[in-house]
Amino acid sequence: MIIRDSITKDADLPEVASMEDTELVGLCQKGDIDAFDRLFYKYRDKIYRTTFRMINNQEDALDLTQEIFLKAYKNINKYNFKSQFSTWLYKLAINVCIDELRKRKKSNEVLTDATLDDRKSGNTPEDIVLSEEQESLIWKALDSLREKERSVIVLREMEGLSYEEIAKILKCSMGRVKSRIHESREKLRKALEKISDSRNDEKGGR
Repeated sequence: MIIRDSITKDADLPEVASMEDTELVGLCQKGDIDAFDRLFYKYRDKIYRTTFRMINNQEDALDLTQEIFLKAYKNINKYNFKSQFSTWLYKLAINVCIDELRKRKKSNEVLTDATLDDRKSGNTPEDIVLSEEQESLIWKALDSLREKERSVIVLREMEGLSYEEIAKILKCSMGRVKSRIHESREKLRKALEKISDSRNDEKGGR
């Protein structure tokens, strides 16, 4: 299971559609490494994308994706089939990212190289209106959110998960998820306005 090469390069993927996640996990729990490889190939890009959007740094996202799948492999016997495997895996990914963000805050470390290009794919030229400066504003505003606030924005707005899925991942009620998303959107909007006003002031003072 080589994370970096398989994410950053095209690879010959094993057939994953022929088996359900529950079947594959059942085989994994019996020691079938090939079954876990199939789960890895199925979810690697989604987990990397989520990690990248949470961490905002490509190299760190690759390292954390490696860590997430290694943890998933080591803890596969703890999966109890009460929720979808994807929900269990997302929860693991979010927890790893939150731990990393908290470590960064303690060391005041900020690393950013993220872009929103993957969100633009498939759009018409008229739809692509985000300039590099606007992208920078969005990522800086996201960085200002607390870890759990950022996680709901990433899961809902960027990954497109349902309220129910997010509730299971974050272990809270759907009502709490909806209110947290509303609160996080408001904080993100205010952060964007503050950063934008600050930059406009800087330009005006030149």
